[in-house]
Amino acid sequence: MNNGLNLKPIVTKLLIASFSLGLSLSAFAKNEAVEDVEFAVFSMNKDIPQLSKSKARMLYKGRTKKLNGSIKIVLVDLPENSIHREEFYDMLLGKSVSQMNGYWASLSFSGKGKPPAELNSDDIKDILEWLNKNPNGIAYAPISTVPENANILITVLQGE
Repeated sequence: MNNGLNLKPIVTKLLIASFSLGLSLSAFAKNEAVEDVEFAVFSMNKDIPQLSKSKARMLYKGRTKKLNGSIKIVLVDLPENSIHREEFYDMLLGKSVSQMNGYWASLSFSGKGKPPAELNSDDIKDILEWLNKNPNGIAYAPISTVPENANILITVLQGE
């Protein structure tokens, strides 16, 4: 019926190849997860205290402007077209840049707040320059770009 062709070795090889491909894709997906960007919310001012995730969310939603009741905080934002801005807001707040723009527009219109200052680039040199001019300034950037002498207030991970 099968003209003397033994299909068992062929089927076995196909199953092994399929299984190996599945393992390779699984390993690739795990490596992609490791490559996800981790952000640091940081300042160059060592007097600014560490942040809880809820406090960081409150800051970036304009619900608080002070830490420890007396330290008036100034936030800076990356440019609207920065992929890091999109990722950061998604990771910290579960919001897109356009959703946050609408949120800030409604706060501004009602007089309850104004959005963070916006940088022209997401280059770490520009962020550090702004922080040096604003002693109570807080910024965010991929943790791999943050200098060792920065005061990291909180790290924000994918899926937290």
